[in-house]
Amino acid sequence: MRGQRISVRNVADLARAGFEIARQPVTKVDFEVHHAMARPGYLRELVTADADDAVFLETLCSATNGAGVVIGTRTRKPPDGTEPAEPAGDLQPAERPRQNARGWVFHQTTSPNPTFIYESAQTFEGLIAIDPAAREVYEWHGLAVRDLVREISDAASSLVDAPLVSLQCPAQLPTIVKTRNHDLRTRKEVAPPCASLAVRFAIALRDASAAARFELADRFRELCEKHGYSFWLADTRPGHRQGNWFEVCHADGEFSPLYRGDLRSRQRIGTCLPVTFVGPARIGSTNAIVSFLQRYPQVGVVGCAATTLSDVAFVHLQLAIHGVATERLNRILGKLLGESSTPARPDKLLRELFKRLGLPPDPDGPATAVQDPTGDYQTFAGPAFAYRPHQMPDCMAVWVSWEIARQHRGLAAPLDGLYHALAQVAPPPEPMASVGDLATVEYLICRATEQSVIRGKAKLAVPRSILRGFSSGGGGEPPASRLCAALEEAWKAHVDRSGVDGVSELTVAWRESWLGHSAYS
Repeated sequence: MRGQRISVRNVADLARAGFEIARQPVTKVDFEVHHAMARPGYLRELVTADADDAVFLETLCSATNGAGVVIGTRTRKPPDGTEPAEPAGDLQPAERPRQNARGWVFHQTTSPNPTFIYESAQTFEGLIAIDPAAREVYEWHGLAVRDLVREISDAASSLVDAPLVSLQCPAQLPTIVKTRNHDLRTRKEVAPPCASLAVRFAIALRDASAAARFELADRFRELCEKHGYSFWLADTRPGHRQGNWFEVCHADGEFSPLYRGDLRSRQRIGTCLPVTFVGPARIGSTNAIVSFLQRYPQVGVVGCAATTLSDVAFVHLQLAIHGVATERLNRILGKLLGESSTPARPDKLLRELFKRLGLPPDPDGPATAVQDPTGDYQTFAGPAFAYRPHQMPDCMAVWVSWEIARQHRGLAAPLDGLYHALAQVAPPPEPMASVGDLATVEYLICRATEQSVIRGKAKLAVPRSILRGFSSGGGGEPPASRLCAALEEAWKAHVDRSGVDGVSELTVAWRESWLGHSAYS
């Protein structure tokens, strides 16, 4: 029976691939990868700077630990109607970055995988908290995140033969609900910290049976009980939208017993190295990358953001390499990328980088897979940034979502209006400062649908000091709710005045589950 389902699925995938190729003759996806220092306003400046360079078809943005990434895709045919031949596999050299004052920018082209398809209603979404009380990132955190991502990706590929379609760390934990003596009349909801040391993930189930969901849930529950982690599942019951979570197991947030023995791993990290891996979306690609990193005990993962855009997989990892200073890492990496013989393949580029840093692989580490799904992937690394702790206690999360007709300005239309609305409704906490420039986009995902509609969702970190201007008022509404209501109204008004066509939904909320119906991961 299982074999028959797989055979029918393969035929359906093949038919979809043929339809996509016939409908859209462009078989290449142009994309940009920006590795920059995390600072307020960077994304806004990028998408509004130049109309020719700023328009992205789909976008992923993430910022943490003082470093940020912006990934944008375009799909276009070269002017002469032909596509240049590209070196295949190991022969493709690593991309040399275009450097500017803020970071490194990579421009490249890759092939999509039109057979990569999943239905959002059949995803298995989970959230695992490693150390919710952490205010700084230590070396053991990086090892724990690395190993956890490996377990998640391995469960997706080997347990249910399904793609890992979303990955995010750090992530916001579920809303804190308080009652007095379990009396529901005293129920009170408190916003959790803007971001916590947790991994959020989504697996697209090819087999959407209850047995497959239970098999995954049991594996993650056992893993969390072993490590002392907290575990939530997305609440898929009727009436529960995305952002509602069901707690499976609770932990006290103590030091994971599996990392207790190494005292060196309790030091604070000093450097973050952003690395982005790009290639046709396939099952097992993230698992192959993280399995390779596990061979190096000195290399941890302190942040990640992965998804598929235009049927292309983008896996972004922030690496923390123990005992390597930022200046030395950038000097060695710059020399490596300047050589024409440096390969773009993930395992080969990283192996050469670690070799020059003096990091030997662990002979007892995970073995290399016989069939590597990342054999034709490209790797974009650097520059390294000095670690900067996240000011989580001083910031609150504001979630926003939008739906707009596809247009030339792309992401610039809704984002520019949002920043203008922020500056209007929230008084600047400092003289000569704009609240719009102080708000940091910590996570953003923007996709284009076949109906020529752009849908997006973002989480902004805004200073809690903004709430002082919304502390007074009737109705018993909390200041965060009044802030979001005022921001949403000002956002809609600014978009109306700017004459942007095709806007059907703009929503703002301090809870993700209160966003518009079109919001998604």
